[in-house]
Formats: sequence, structure tokens, C-alpha cells
Amino acid sequence: MHTKHHLALLHRLAHLAALSVILLGVLVLVGWFNQIPALYRVEDNLPLMTPGAAFSFMFTGATLFLLQPEKPSAWRRIGGRLLAMGGIGLGLLMLLSYWHSVPDMLLDQGLAPLALLNLSVDKDSLQTAIAFILTSIGLFFLSLERPLLINVAQWAAFFSVMLLVGVFFGFAHQEDMFKVFTGEAGMGLLTATAFALVGWGIILAKVEKGFFRIMVSEASGGVVARQVMFLMALFPPLLGWLPVLWGQVEHGKLTHTQVESLLASVMVMAIVLIVIRLACRLDHEEVLRTRAQEEVRQHQADLDQMVRLNTLGEMASGISHELNQPLAAVANYASACQRLITSGENTQRLQEPLQAIQQQALRASEIIRKMRALVRKQPPHKVSACLEQVIHEALQLSKVDANKFGVPLLLELDDTVPDIPLDSIQIQQVILNIVRNALESMQATQSHRRQILVKSFMSQQGMVQVDISDTGSGMDAELKQRVFDAFVTTKGSQGMGIGLSLCRSIIEAHGGRLWVESEPEQGATFSFTLPVN
Repeated sequence: MHTKHHLALLHRLAHLAALSVILLGVLVLVGWFNQIPALYRVEDNLPLMTPGAAFSFMFTGATLFLLQPEKPSAWRRIGGRLLAMGGIGLGLLMLLSYWHSVPDMLLDQGLAPLALLNLSVDKDSLQTAIAFILTSIGLFFLSLERPLLINVAQWAAFFSVMLLVGVFFGFAHQEDMFKVFTGEAGMGLLTATAFALVGWGIILAKVEKGFFRIMVSEASGGVVARQVMFLMALFPPLLGWLPVLWGQVEHGKLTHTQVESLLASVMVMAIVLIVIRLACRLDHEEVLRTRAQEEVRQHQADLDQMVRLNTLGEMASGISHELNQPLAAVANYASACQRLITSGENTQRLQEPLQAIQQQALRASEIIRKMRALVRKQPPHKVSACLEQVIHEALQLSKVDANKFGVPLLLELDDTVPDIPLDSIQIQQVILNIVRNALESMQATQSHRRQILVKSFMSQQGMVQVDISDTGSGMDAELKQRVFDAFVTTKGSQGMGIGLSLCRSIIEAHGGRLWVESEPEQGATFSFTLPVN
């Protein structure tokens, strides 16, 4: 996710780079026209910027300027392409001038005002010619507005800028690095600076559409990318310019080497500050992430409880019937005791009905305990438990509804399944939800065909697997794909559509998987796995 603020800032920097290149070209031409060497040559023993290069940079800067808007108009794109093609042609003429004299004449004719004034007899270096060709090709790719070509242009510009670092470092020592390796003069400091501006302009002009879009991000990666790129854009030219300019100051007390060492120290300090700022930002984001995760867990717990309460509400009539049985038995046994006492019977005969009252009270208490455990709001707590017992307790709560719908609950539980770590309340909730859905899916099924089969066994992958199969209406392929999505329900206004979604979250939180196999009118089998360890 990128922010408009950072995108606007980077676009303004690209705009500034284009205008700076145009202005630099104009200043160099003014220097040649008025014979002001300081405007086109830094030092006498170092390469200069020729009038042809200055004119070409005006061309290049204008191209970059035309392509600046995020969505340039048709005439700006066409104008940018034409200028880029002109820059490619000019670079080719510069390149060919090393092997034939005709291109020199064509080049001069192409720059008619400068040729007539005969401002310079110098010609551009081979390095400058190749750089112009590559830069103009990059601008042409940029004008085509295609993501792949924008990426190519940005990477080409990036590598060109990295190669210019060697040029700037050479100027810091008053050396022409291209001449050191090839024996021919390289590009001047002004020329290298202009190419660096164009390169960064190409990267930033469409930064949001290429690989370098991370620079627009608000995240830590974006912060690092922007600050590192800022250092890369600022310090190499400074290393090249400041020692040279310092030497022009008569009262300067530091040597080139000392100035370079000072700049290197400043760069190291800047990098340290960036790392410290990044560490602080990462720490802040870690705090925010931890807080967000805690809020998600809290919301999940709230949703979990809401689903359990909803399930309990749907089962209220069945649970009330389940409770009514032991309470009615208690009332009957209590009446029997009262009659025995009234008739003056031997108190020994009261022992049997009193024991029955105790058993029925414990039965009712157990039902209430299960209900309270189901709806209690508590964090997940995994302990080693017997899955068979968990299944029995879950089905005990569903038995009344199953009897109401006339659906037998069949069990095929593998006794060899070991105890496994799980949250028994959550797993019961999963089973209850699936069984409730199965009961409702069989309302239109003929009574003699209705049944729910619950199986447990060890899967081939070494995990405990539970299959819950019904003989209901089944589901088509589309519903089968979406059945675990939140707010997908077949109950209309009667359902929330979050039960199965929550079930999948519970099973995945246990390290397992929940899925369904079904065909229309062929019933459905919901299966989930749980790891043994």
C-alpha cells in the first residue's frame, strides 16, 4: 500500500530533476556562448561538457518533463517519444564520429546555431555517446507506459547511476576513471551530474508502476528504500563536487583527501542514523502488530462465544427437554418419598427413591455443566484429551434434536486413537455445528433414509480424522467451494453464515484441516483432522 504523500514527493523530485537537467544544459550553452569556462569545465585537467552534450541534455530534460504526469496526455507522450528518438539518433551520431568524419559534419549541421558560431572543437567521449543512447532508449521505454518496459527503463537507469559512482569517486581524486581504463577521455563532472539527474528522474517519474514502487510504501521497507536511495543520489555527486570546489577556494585549509574522508564519515553517520530510525520504526510496528494480533484474538473469542450462544439458542428446546426428564424424575421420586412418610412406612424403603433423586439431580447438574462450559467465554486451552469422550459429550447435547427429527446418530469410533492435545470445548463446538447443519439438511429426506454417521480413525498421514456424514440434500460444486466462507448460509434470514467459517478457523488453529465432500442429493461428509502431537 502506498501513500499519496510519498508518491507526490517522488514525482516532484523527478520533475525537479528534469528542470535541473534543462537548466544545466542552458547554463553550459551560455558559458560556451559567452566564453565563461567555469560554466562548462570544472578544472583544466578534467573533461568538459561540450555544446553538443549541453544541447542533448536540454533534449533529454524536455523528454523527461513531458513524461512527468502520472497519466500524460497523448500529445505529451508523442512529444516525449519523438524527443527520445531524437536523443537516440544524436547519441548514434556521437558514437559513429569515432570512426568516420561525416557524422561530425552531420552533428554540426544538426546543431546549426552552434556550428555557425564554432563554439567548440571538442567532441564528446565514447562514454558520453553510449550513455546518451541508453538514456534515450530508457526514456522511450518510459513513454510506452508498459509495466515491463518501465521496469527495464528503471533498472537500466539504476545501473547507469551506479556506474556513475565510479566517475564521481574519480573526480574526488582528480582522476578521469574512464581514461585510466581505456586511455580515452571520459565524461566531465557536469556531464556525469546531468546523467545522474536523468537516471534518478527515470526511476522516480513512474516509480509506482515499476520495481521501485517500494519507495512509495509507508511500511519499513519503503522508509529504508527512500532513505538509502536518497544517500545514493546525494553522496556520490558530493564526493565528486566538494573536493573539486574546495580546491577553487583560495583560503581552503583541507586537502582533497581530507574533504573526501570528512564526507565518507558523514555518510557513515547518515547510514547509522538510518539504521537506528529503522530499528525504532520496526519496534513501533512490532508493538502495533502485537496489539493488532491481540485485538484479533479478542474479536475471535467474541465471535466464538456469539456462535456458541447462537448454537445454544437453536438447541434451547432440546436442552430444556433434556433437563425436564431428570427434573420430572426428581419430582416423582420426591412425591413417592412423601407418600411413604405419610403412610408411616419403614424409612428403609426411602433409601431407593432418595438414591434415584440423587442420580437424577447429578444428571441434571451434568447437563447444566456442559451448557455452561459451552457458553463460557474463555481463551483456548489445549490439554491431552480422549477424542472419543469429546465426541460422546457433543452428541449428548444433540441427541434430543436428533430424536425430534427422527435421525439416528451412529458411531464408528476407533478405540486405538490415542489421546491428543485439543481444546475440548472448541472441538465440541465444531462437532455440534456440523451435526446441527446435517440435521437441518435432512428435513426433506425420507424418514427411513435419515441418519448421521460419526467415524474416528487414524489417517494415512498419521493424523486423527473425524468424518461426519449425513444423507441430506448435499450441495453443488459452487456451494461446496464457498461453504466455509464467512456469511455464506443456506438458511436465509435464519442463519448468520459464520458457523462453518469459525469451525475451519478452530481446526486450523489446532494444526488440522477441515473440508467437505458432497454431491447434490447424495448427502455430505464433513471431515477434519487433528495432529497427534
